Amino acid sequence: MNENPEIKAKILDWQRRYNIQDGDPAMALLDLLELYEEGRPTQVTRIVETSGEAPVASVAGMDTAIGEQFRAQLLPAIERLGFQTQELKQKLDEMSLETFAQQVATYHEGIDYCTKKLDVVKKETDAISIQLTKAANSINPITWTAVIVLMIVAAVVGFIIALAVYR
Repeated sequence: MNENPEIKAKILDWQRRYNIQDGDPAMALLDLLELYEEGRPTQVTRIVETSGEAPVASVAGMDTAIGEQFRAQLLPAIERLGFQTQELKQKLDEMSLETFAQQVATYHEGIDYCTKKLDVVKKETDAISIQLTKAANSINPITWTAVIVLMIVAAVVGFIIALAVYR
């Protein structure tokens, strides 16, 4: 791996964040990229190659080897993705969307029914409230005059009964 501590820390954070184990093909890919970077010709090598002198290192063979290594290291990950895709397709096929749609429709019908019932109850409650208001308005409240007249009538009746009983 790279000797730079910042890059090491970033790689460890990347491993932790995406739950990548040490034996994972992604880690092998990182090692392979590091080897590729180490094996790439420097500017001096390119100048030597273009000047007609004998090349210091041939990169063409290395690119082919790296391509093969990429395929070899990424093949398990690609196969794993293929299996996961097949499993998801099977689950989607097994899942009955028509049954689910029917359940949702039934649920909405139930909600519509309850909403209509609530509207009926609200209308009936409003009607009863109006009837109670009318009944309350039709009752005349007792005035002070009526209370005084009732007290006088009760006193007179009581006086007459008292005279009749004690006489």
